[in-house]
Amino acid sequence: MSRQFDEAMEGRFDLYGKEYRLIEPENIEELMQALEVKSALETHISGLMHDEDSSGYDSLLQEQTDYIREFIDSLGEFDSSTLAGNIVFLAKKHGMRVGELEDIIGVSAGYLSRTIKENSKKKISIDIVWKIAQLFGTDIKTLTEKELWISRSNTDLLERFLERLYNDTKDNFFSWEYDGGVMVMLKDRYTEMGLVTEEDDETPVYHPNHLNQALKWVLAADIVSLECFDKIKDLAIIPYKLADKDEPAGFDFIFVWEDDGRWCWEKVFYTSDDPFGSLQDDAKQLYDLIESSEFDAKLSPKVHQLISDYVKGGRPE
Repeated sequence: MSRQFDEAMEGRFDLYGKEYRLIEPENIEELMQALEVKSALETHISGLMHDEDSSGYDSLLQEQTDYIREFIDSLGEFDSSTLAGNIVFLAKKHGMRVGELEDIIGVSAGYLSRTIKENSKKKISIDIVWKIAQLFGTDIKTLTEKELWISRSNTDLLERFLERLYNDTKDNFFSWEYDGGVMVMLKDRYTEMGLVTEEDDETPVYHPNHLNQALKWVLAADIVSLECFDKIKDLAIIPYKLADKDEPAGFDFIFVWEDDGRWCWEKVFYTSDDPFGSLQDDAKQLYDLIESSEFDAKLSPKVHQLISDYVKGGRPE
């Protein structure tokens, strides 16, 4: 027995004249071999007499079991966020609300919301996933793995970007800073970068390099920003208009950051890049939300959810 366990130290051992070795599976074929080794060890241990020492084999069994578990864990967990995003996207694409989709496929109201949200204990059934895939003319693999809502069109992608910013702002995930220019004192960095100058009457003149320089552009409202949106870079929104107009002509989204004591900026996108005006509408909706939230009480997303759940009748855990 000592010889067997000396060999087992190298992952090899003998049972009833047959040599085995512990398997660290990396694919389904090796997994089946590992399960065979595990089964052989379990059978051998169960057949030992009460006075026979099984500790060595128990250790081998535990090691093989651990190898199997490590392989299964390496496969990862199903990411329901992709499925959830695709269902919402496809329903919206076809002018359908999620509640209407639930009615069409014959599930109870709220079923999809309960089963596809992140960390949900109740999981959506495979037959429902199959039915949704068939309804929208796709397949299960695409529906669960490919992010359909991320469009190849830059404009569509920016629309989804603005929609995400809007929702995260509404859900209290972001706290926007007022960099000023109209109602609040303008931060020096915008004048230092040459983007804004102030006239004698304190009119904030905007100097966009992508618009007609013969026209006079001014800030339509305060510049707002999200600190460190991209590592050291702040995401800033600059609302501007023609000097003789009241309504905003556009919104410029830029990154602003400090490099070795000097302020820098770069374009993210301009709503004027979209000739059809959809980006302008979405950006205005976002900016209006930011303005309406200015004097709202500030809560972190975690605290907001806790209080919201309590108001609905829940109890703190």
